[in-house]
Amino acid sequence: LTLTSTLFSSSTPIKVNNNNNNTDNHNSGMHPLLLPELLGLISGYLALKEQQRCIQVCWTWNGFFAPLVWKSCTIDYERHTKQSPIPVSALHTYAQHMRTLAFQGFVSIDHFAIPCTRLEHLKVVDGSRLDFQGFSADIADKVWASLAKIVKMNPELTTVEIADVDSEPADVFWKALADHPGIRRLSFEHVRIDDEQLKDFWRVCSEVEVLTLRRCRISTGRANKAVDNMPTTFRRLQKLSIENLTQPLPQTQMEFLRHCPQLSSFHWRGGIIHGMARDTLLSVLGSGRLPNLDSMDIIGMNLTDLDTEHIVQCMSRVRKLTFYQTNFGPSSLRSLEPHFKSIEELNLLQCPLVTSADVALLLRYCPLLQVFKAEVIASDDIRDGEVWPCYEYLHTLVLYFNLTLADRLADCQRTFSLLSKLKALRRLNISRYRTPHGRPIVRNLKNGLQLRLDYGLGKLETLRHLEALYFEGITQDMTMTDAHWMEEHWKALRVARGTFNNKNVILNKEIGTFFKDIFSGHVPLPPSH
Repeated sequence: LTLTSTLFSSSTPIKVNNNNNNTDNHNSGMHPLLLPELLGLISGYLALKEQQRCIQVCWTWNGFFAPLVWKSCTIDYERHTKQSPIPVSALHTYAQHMRTLAFQGFVSIDHFAIPCTRLEHLKVVDGSRLDFQGFSADIADKVWASLAKIVKMNPELTTVEIADVDSEPADVFWKALADHPGIRRLSFEHVRIDDEQLKDFWRVCSEVEVLTLRRCRISTGRANKAVDNMPTTFRRLQKLSIENLTQPLPQTQMEFLRHCPQLSSFHWRGGIIHGMARDTLLSVLGSGRLPNLDSMDIIGMNLTDLDTEHIVQCMSRVRKLTFYQTNFGPSSLRSLEPHFKSIEELNLLQCPLVTSADVALLLRYCPLLQVFKAEVIASDDIRDGEVWPCYEYLHTLVLYFNLTLADRLADCQRTFSLLSKLKALRRLNISRYRTPHGRPIVRNLKNGLQLRLDYGLGKLETLRHLEALYFEGITQDMTMTDAHWMEEHWKALRVARGTFNNKNVILNKEIGTFFKDIFSGHVPLPPSH
């Protein structure tokens, strides 16, 4: 370590002082590398694998680094060798340090018997096969019984995630969740809740603050069976996320909202649905039963401009709003104006009624924007010397800049000057994937931003936190000089996605290889659109 090598000679032996008689001078004679304060400073410079090696230095270091290493533990069998990288004995030794425990992939039944008692987060994900000798109902029951025991043994448990498991959760597991007094966050993905489990399922849901249901099937019986045991109120629920449930029907899903008086955030995905579900949603919002709702994220409901206007009017405060693929238009924009000063996230992608002038209006009068996504802004709607008031907070921008071909150089320079003020920007997407009416762009556009120094790219040296840059669908003519400038000034950059040079295939490949080498040591970020 550079830090320690400047403080101490590498030849200085580490001696442990076990004399605890003098409490006033308990650190006298102790090697500085055994001081907790210095170990805490050192740990901040070490990756997980390095911290794991530090455990083996001495008992003092073991006592300090073991809680850091074992705070989060993922048990995942190797699919080819069928061996876990973590011995069962080690799990028993360090169980008291675990706060997050995840079972992932192929996991033997022995690894579920962990005597941990201070867990806060439990995850079972990625199709856990539970045993290598073959899947059986008897083994599944034992595993779910073991998981139920883990739930009971950990009074500090607050978060449980179950996703894509091969066997459905057993009754004993649902009962353990329902009887636990401290669970506040639940996430289920691709899980089926049978009729006989509904009572316990709704019992645990009635006490949580955050509930996520993805690709789940609630009840396998008649259509309205899922609501038979539903509590009259989910008194603590603040955030509800529903994505692509196969059952109950969308209309019934919207009825859930009537039972959530404290709900502040609603996220829904499910494809284009019939008018009854849309009418139910509008009815619930209009009833005034959701006074705290300030975040709405809806995709695929085929909402009209009047529908989105009604939704906005029913929200006493708007903080986050996603109306992707809706007909959000002039009426909705007028109803949104009173909330301009509170909006933090706004997604209006593929909203054909949103104009460039509307985009400019929103960026000029929403000072707290952190995330903004829209289709296009024209160069005519960008003023000389303009500074968007959200420049201190905006960290994600998805927007195509439609420049004038006849005056492309001046438009690029003016746009780069505007973007240079967004010093908090981490993700910038200037791509054009689709037309406002949803048709995909199949050719490279020539009137987008040119990422070249001679077009004003150098003004973006202020974007020191930029992690991802997307420019797909736009004709570029970058050189290696431009690429080296990006590498030099954007140290945090991990993604550069698009065609670097449409005119020179060889140069395009060279630039691509250059960025690939730079990003090889980083975990790639997901797409921003």
